[in-house]
Amino acid sequence: MRRTNYIIRSLALAAAAALTGVCICGCKAGRVSEQASGYSAKTEYSYSIDELAGTISDALAEYDNHTDYDAAIEQDDIDSAVRKIKHFYPEYFWLNGYTTSSTSKRTSLSFMTLNDYSKDELRTMHDELIKAADNVIAQVPQTGTDFEKALFVHDYIVNNTRYATEKRGLDYNGLWGNAYGCLVEGSAVCQGYAEAYSLIMQRLGIECGVCSGQSDRGSHAWNYIKVDGEYYWVDVTWDDPEAESEEDGNKLRHNYFMMNDELMLRTRTIGDGQYYVPSCTSMKYNYFVMANAYLTSYDLDEIGRILADNKEYGVAEMMFADAESFSAARNGLFDEQQIWELSDYAELGYTLNYSYDETMCVLQISY
Repeated sequence: MRRTNYIIRSLALAAAAALTGVCICGCKAGRVSEQASGYSAKTEYSYSIDELAGTISDALAEYDNHTDYDAAIEQDDIDSAVRKIKHFYPEYFWLNGYTTSSTSKRTSLSFMTLNDYSKDELRTMHDELIKAADNVIAQVPQTGTDFEKALFVHDYIVNNTRYATEKRGLDYNGLWGNAYGCLVEGSAVCQGYAEAYSLIMQRLGIECGVCSGQSDRGSHAWNYIKVDGEYYWVDVTWDDPEAESEEDGNKLRHNYFMMNDELMLRTRTIGDGQYYVPSCTSMKYNYFVMANAYLTSYDLDEIGRILADNKEYGVAEMMFADAESFSAARNGLFDEQQIWELSDYAELGYTLNYSYDETMCVLQISY
């Protein structure tokens, strides 16, 4: 008697991590599976994960949600191929789960489409997404370094995306959780920010991917990026003040731009089942290092210099190497009012605003 296996997989917004629970950013995380029987068999012909991902990509490029294989393929291999697609092809924003059915000689894979969009709708929306991504790319300084390009795209997404606070805690996926929501509709949660950033950086020829896991605010997704042979972590969402409810947090930040592992792991852990997790050990291209605003001690003259360097913008950001120097700066500048001793470096006026990230040892001063 011939038996057929049926497997159902739901693609969570933080799908690569196979997490459980609901993300504070609105990501419904987890993976659901049902199996009709435990039958498994191998045939003489098999498919590598790269071959599986290639055929899936070819199908999705034609807005086709079905592929067939002349072999019984291990479910783990299919899961790996889908993770690869999600990792390298954020433009396929409509993936919302998949089913597999297999016999001893054949396997079929079908994708569930977000919101049940038709092929014509997907074709139109896909074109809109690529056009939106290319519009950003057209504004990127073409003679800039990879660091400058990565920074421009980071700032562009923060400045042009509304954080979809109302989508937090929802138990279903939507456009707010992918690149389309971020770049076309201008509203997204963490996965949407991360997939949009990955899409644009990839189209710029810069290696970039999405990772997810548990943060101190709940389930979360962010990016890694490779610049000059070294990997760094980037969290576009957490640099958007709209992602938090801070009364004074209304300025673009760079607290989470080009982090090493030590900085990244202060606020999160990486979930299991990622397609790729790099080792990020360098601080060479950390934002504050590049801006000459990374301080190893509390030094009033150095802080004055940073204020002077940024007086054209009226916003100064600085990171301290350790909690001790950060606390000394915060107490000295604001509790003891030493900030006013720096008026020779920049026009401070009669009032100024400041915010801080104690975990990341970052101060931001608006003057």
